[in-house]
Amino acid sequence: MKLQESGLPFDDFRNLVATLPPADEQAAEHTLGQLDCDPSAQMQPFEEMCAWYSRWSGRSPVVHRPLLTLFAGTHVLQNELDDKATALWILDETLKITEGTGTVNRLCKEQEFGLKLFDLALQIPVDDISKGPALDEKGCAGTIAFGMEAIAGGSDLLGVAALEGPLNPSSMAILSLLNGLRLDELELEPKALEKTKLAVEQVRGHEKDGFEVLRRLGGRETSAIAGAILAARSEHVPTIVGGVTGLAACAALYRQHPQSISHCIFAQSLGHSALDCIIVDLGLMTVLPTVISDQPGASVLLASSLLNGAFKHVPLSNGVAD
Repeated sequence: MKLQESGLPFDDFRNLVATLPPADEQAAEHTLGQLDCDPSAQMQPFEEMCAWYSRWSGRSPVVHRPLLTLFAGTHVLQNELDDKATALWILDETLKITEGTGTVNRLCKEQEFGLKLFDLALQIPVDDISKGPALDEKGCAGTIAFGMEAIAGGSDLLGVAALEGPLNPSSMAILSLLNGLRLDELELEPKALEKTKLAVEQVRGHEKDGFEVLRRLGGRETSAIAGAILAARSEHVPTIVGGVTGLAACAALYRQHPQSISHCIFAQSLGHSALDCIIVDLGLMTVLPTVISDQPGASVLLASSLLNGAFKHVPLSNGVAD
């Protein structure tokens, strides 16, 4: 997806968010009608999932071209806090996936999912967010645009996640600033807690601008996920989001415009009540109510398997365009 350049790097994305296409409620109602749902009764989870897919695709809930996109980026602050352990793990995972030997490679093959991995300049970590912005506006906008290329080639169900370690300061800072996540309640080391709090305080006053929060606190992977989500929203592609970084990207987009993530569903519980409350606050339905996998990409694939099981309840001849 190509964007026409304007005066300021973020202007195109602000314009895009302001002109997003509406949901297809007629398609959702048709699908629910095929399931013989009682309009006065509370929908069952599988009915909600089927309606969600039709609402945002405009089609019957049958997936032909699913795609998992993974994003990898590194951070100066994370490198300082764990002596580059997370960066080395990400590099190792990237190599495995590139060689076709990663867990997600096997799962994608089993479920006939396409797989794309975006290596976002791993050798150039984003700047220390406890000292200043992670990226400048041009760099962040360019990464968002790069992430929008995730759906190039077509897809009818997109999965997005980052290769990430647990409780990374970047995502925690975004969720603290935008959603009131209490950092003291997380299992952060004292230095990580102090640095994350410093990062949050430096961005106070910019909370109303989701893109500004992305560039100041997010990594390249966070911005790229945001771009993939926006592209999917524009192209009517229902999207499954996984991981804390995926949640942080959703939070930033939601702050920009709540409807920008309305086509998204969350893969699984994050195993922490405060984080799970944020998922609910953002209006995202969770497919798997417990932590099934600690790998966000794998959790997306497992959630998609459950979705496909739900979709099989819908008669194929439901009259909605495929």
